[in-house]
Amino acid sequence: MRKELKSTLLTLILTFSLFTIFASVPTFAPVAKISSALAESLYTSQDVDVLVKTKSNHYAGVEANILQLGGQVKSKFKYVNGIAASIPGDKITALMADDNIATIYKDDLRFPTMDPRAPGLDMETTTASEYLAEFETTYLTTDMITGVEPNNYWNPIRMGAEPVWYETNDLGQDSLVVIIDTGLWAGHFMFGGSSILGGIDLSPDVGTPYEGWSSPNNHWHGTHVAGIVASTGGIIVDETSLLVQSIEYHSGMTLPPYLPIPGTKIIWLLGMAPAADLYGIKVFPHTGAGVPESYVIGGMEHALEMHLSGDYDVDVISMSLGGPTMYDGRDLEDQLVDVITSHGITLVTSAGNEGPASMTGGSPGSANTAITVGAAATPVQTRVYWDYYYGLSWAGDVLFTSETPLIYAYSSRGPTSDGRLKPTLSATGMMVLSAMPDAVDPQGLGWASGTSMACPAVSGAVALLNTYAETFIPGATPEDYKQALVAGAEWLPGFNKYDQGAGFLNAYDALVSLVTDPSIGDLAKPLAPTAGFAEWIGNMEIGNRDYEADIIDLQPGHKQEFIFLVNEHTEFIELEMTNLDLGIDPVGFNSFEVYIQSAKRTGYWYFIETANVWDDATFYIDDYETIVTGDVTGIYIDPYTRLAPIEPGYVKIVIENDWTSYDSISCHIKISRPMGGHTEKPDVKMHGFIREYEWTGWIQIEVPENTITAELTLSWMRDWRAYPTSDLDLIIYWDEGYNVDGATWNSPERAILNDPTILYLYIEGYSIYEKAPTLFGFGEPYELTITFTTS
Repeated sequence: MRKELKSTLLTLILTFSLFTIFASVPTFAPVAKISSALAESLYTSQDVDVLVKTKSNHYAGVEANILQLGGQVKSKFKYVNGIAASIPGDKITALMADDNIATIYKDDLRFPTMDPRAPGLDMETTTASEYLAEFETTYLTTDMITGVEPNNYWNPIRMGAEPVWYETNDLGQDSLVVIIDTGLWAGHFMFGGSSILGGIDLSPDVGTPYEGWSSPNNHWHGTHVAGIVASTGGIIVDETSLLVQSIEYHSGMTLPPYLPIPGTKIIWLLGMAPAADLYGIKVFPHTGAGVPESYVIGGMEHALEMHLSGDYDVDVISMSLGGPTMYDGRDLEDQLVDVITSHGITLVTSAGNEGPASMTGGSPGSANTAITVGAAATPVQTRVYWDYYYGLSWAGDVLFTSETPLIYAYSSRGPTSDGRLKPTLSATGMMVLSAMPDAVDPQGLGWASGTSMACPAVSGAVALLNTYAETFIPGATPEDYKQALVAGAEWLPGFNKYDQGAGFLNAYDALVSLVTDPSIGDLAKPLAPTAGFAEWIGNMEIGNRDYEADIIDLQPGHKQEFIFLVNEHTEFIELEMTNLDLGIDPVGFNSFEVYIQSAKRTGYWYFIETANVWDDATFYIDDYETIVTGDVTGIYIDPYTRLAPIEPGYVKIVIENDWTSYDSISCHIKISRPMGGHTEKPDVKMHGFIREYEWTGWIQIEVPENTITAELTLSWMRDWRAYPTSDLDLIIYWDEGYNVDGATWNSPERAILNDPTILYLYIEGYSIYEKAPTLFGFGEPYELTITFTTS
């Protein structure tokens, strides 16, 4: 926000037109308790799913109001103050008059955290495109597992579970892991020797033919992650098959023969804690589609209720799911995570798949007490997959040259918006072979990738820690387990703490740390006052307006990130890449991959979502368009992000050596962000202050004759440059009815109207975090400008 706003009195400065405050035209109430994401639903009589965050759990009055307005209460939460409801959109503003309501926001979707960009997944359907074929099945009972010869293709070997099994006879027995997901197909062979205690369906499938927590018709995601936790299964494969040859070659270990069938070998696919008990809570429908957040909260509350009722001793909740948040650590889902942890249950969740830019982690991974897991690609598993995918015994060696795990690009990065370190640690989340049933093949197997696959590996590790602690370390807490995982993690060179957290999972070293912990019984520190991200910015920001650098010998799968401040005067952002040296390239895969993230946080807000650069190239971004020139392929420009102008805040440019590259590569870059844009004098300019839950009242703007376009821009002081970020909204009424283009997560908000003749507007303060007093009390300084183009 311009400096003059900090001292401007509550005045309106008009350079073209007069305005008047209207009380009756149009007849519409303020919506200051309503989230910007919900604003577009206010003008429909159709039912809209909402979350009503209340000030107390005395719901009777709110519930009565919802019913009186023609809505219905879908669920009332017990452990956090809130109600999930469905209500006609045009009645939402009336509901907000209830004094017990703090906020009404859209019951936004949560999704299983699979990465649709990863090989093996189809971007449109998020279903596996690489299933394993031609195998027989077998399984072990848990008393047989420690007699099996290990192979480092297993998750448990690379992540340190195997020595826990063999040295302590701890396989996770008597630890209960609740999996909140798409259900769990108990009939899959991978659970032939496993302990599945039961499950429940809380999803939208209830009441339909697809109801049921254990069914091969359910999406495979939940069964896949359950296998990573506690599988006891294995497959029998011809010893001459490429899969067997590839595993033995890349692991350097011989697979055991399956004696009843000559010429075959066994590939065990054991979980991290194969003796752990499992319980499945289905919150996603059988299609694997996203569900409103209230379903996830309902599943979490059910797991907690199981524990508090004494019916089940729930030890771990595993949640491979997530979505964006503006309230890191403080939304309903994050608050419920902390309540669950306070009752002695360890909650493990995926970091999200919105990387590789910093500050992209969502909820519930942003919760204070959550163990949040990023995703890494490990050498043996990744090479075996590439061999199988291409049908070539050498493909893995060419396409994955690192001898240490690499944090994969999609893995969401920290810190949180309030400056906390996330993720907690990382685990294998790339090319993981596990259960993949469907109605055609209920015993199917397949590879999948995402932080979804990393999360259950850590959940299994926590089950191992819990089993040991319940016998030998009474009083150990979820915080003790979290500290042990952090202390035992393996640091990955070339990645920072916001990429990988404490490092790569090592369950055995975590157990050693827990055993030697001098302070058993620790509790998590409460959320601190919001400190923001000053330390993160101070360590990483590039300061110059025009910045040039040489990227020299960037290794495959590694990145460099360039963070810089833009403001309301930034004319454009431009990245030039020249003098590319792509190194030794036997198959023509070496390239740079470029990502340009807007100033928004905790979500997937990329100007350039992905682009592969092979030679000189330029990326140009201004308020209205994105232009890419040069030798670039695979370009994806996010159409939603491009609805916004360049937003004041910290833009992130990530330049990565594509992880399938064979060799280190180099280039020269120049980043330009000249000042001097937006110097044109607007036709209308208004300044003022607004408090949270206030609105300006309707303002009429006189529209000049022969107007072709009207561009309205609402700016304020605590934009994306600050945390917490305030959220103001611009609601417009014009010739074509209501326009809510100015009611988004954008800062500034902008709306462009074509051929307007009438124009009314109001400004609302949805979330105002600035508590410093002004001359007139508390409030957020704002500026509204309008520019007309006439014929």
